[in-house]
Amino acid sequence: MIKHPKKVYGYVMLLLTLSFGLIFIQYFYFTPKISTKNNIPNIYSESDQVKAKMDETEKKMESVVKELQLLKTKREKGPLTKNDSLRIEYLFNQYQTFKNGH
Repeated sequence: MIKHPKKVYGYVMLLLTLSFGLIFIQYFYFTPKISTKNNIPNIYSESDQVKAKMDETEKKMESVVKELQLLKTKREKGPLTKNDSLRIEYLFNQYQTFKNGH
């Protein structure tokens, strides 16, 4: 290499040119069978479904909390009926179910 640097340089350039040409030939004649359209991976679509489900349960929890607050203000104004007590117990159990995810 030290005695003939021009020869080594010529061989290296020839090798680089051939490999570059082979890459283009491979790309145009043996194209990879990859679809070019953008598909959403299943991971993201499933996470969107999970997020939608979580949002729905969050809305249900908010409605339960609002109704419990209404019953609390009703209790502060006066005594509650038996139906109100049963409703509070049912709403509290529903809230616990949403909170624990079961």
